Amino acid sequence: MPVPDKIKQQIDEHSVSLENFRLGGSSYDNHSLKNKLRGKKVIGAGEATHSSKEFNQLRHQIFQLLVEELDYRIFAWEASFGETLEINNYVVDGEGTAEEALSSVSSPNCKTEEVLDLIRWIREYNKQVSDRQKVRFYGFDMQNDTASFKKLREIMEEVDSDFVRANDETLKFIEQGKMMFAEIDEEKESELRDFTKDFQSQVESKQGKYLEIISEREYRLLKQLVVILEQCRKFCLAVNENADYEIDPWAFRDKCMAENISWIMNFEDEENVFVWAHNAHVKKGGKPEDPESNALGYYLQQKYRDNYYAIGFDFGTGAFKYLNMEQPQPDWNGEESFDEVHENTLAKELSEIQEPFFLDFSGTSINILEEWINQKHRIHSVGTYFHLDSIEDHYDNVCLSEGFDGLIFVPEVTASEPLGM
Repeated sequence: MPVPDKIKQQIDEHSVSLENFRLGGSSYDNHSLKNKLRGKKVIGAGEATHSSKEFNQLRHQIFQLLVEELDYRIFAWEASFGETLEINNYVVDGEGTAEEALSSVSSPNCKTEEVLDLIRWIREYNKQVSDRQKVRFYGFDMQNDTASFKKLREIMEEVDSDFVRANDETLKFIEQGKMMFAEIDEEKESELRDFTKDFQSQVESKQGKYLEIISEREYRLLKQLVVILEQCRKFCLAVNENADYEIDPWAFRDKCMAENISWIMNFEDEENVFVWAHNAHVKKGGKPEDPESNALGYYLQQKYRDNYYAIGFDFGTGAFKYLNMEQPQPDWNGEESFDEVHENTLAKELSEIQEPFFLDFSGTSINILEEWINQKHRIHSVGTYFHLDSIEDHYDNVCLSEGFDGLIFVPEVTASEPLGM
């Protein structure tokens, strides 16, 4: 049922309306939101689905506010590290076009008009500022990141072509994404483990020689690409049904993504970063499918303590895209919607609120509202797949104050349209 009038009144009084939140605006609401986020170093902005337009637009608006008002210079995205290097080259140096840069990303849910608008805005902003003030764009994921491996080969061809020729067959196996799908016996698993270990040793032992050919910055990038290779090896073998590698791949993935975000901040010598990812990742506790495992946000909070701020997103009704696995070739053309709010959900509790809002939990010392935030609530949690016969799979039962530092609620959302790249 909807929240009692007393709680609704407290939400109205303590929240920031997002109804009039606009790019480049200077309204009271913009200032209020800025003041809530001031002083934080790492802001994790979630999403309840991977492909609802309003979530993307609001995160763009928040990031623009952070860049223009609070000196944020890194946009970190739940996308493969290697696939976003071309986007970074575009926004920083103007290489190619925005469309060409975005087409380097393989996930169709990432290739939407809202993301393209964000990339274009960053490029336009960067044209007007010094190199030191330019915004950088990075992915931090490492799932079967074949783009990183191709970049790895490219750099190694320049600094150590003998190593590439000696290991060409293994490199091709990795570049083709086969670690995740191919039949891998103990011998192949041992070969891949030894290869990544030898690769790391090669890069470290020949640092002096490599630095005669490439810059310090390129060498640091090379080392990180080798780290991602090792992360990906462990992850892929864990999810590969044809291999026998016993780690929890999804918990491991979140830990690696947190490490990659910290590396990006160090690489760019920046203290602030905006993290764009699903609620299931930015939350500070366990993951929806396994509350005992730790999400990305847990590791960020452990490292950055009070300087990490997680924003959870939820919605009332509306549509989203998902990966349609019922087709011969799975495609991001499935569309579903929550046409009505379900009982015993946060959406039902907030069903009488008609405008999108942001609620900062730190300002809710009123007993009745604090008690409500400290309770568990079922929020929407739709990822890449949607199971039509099991609606319960698409909720996460989370204590708001333990999982997040703030909440953005949108009464109605619409599905993003993939660009068809």
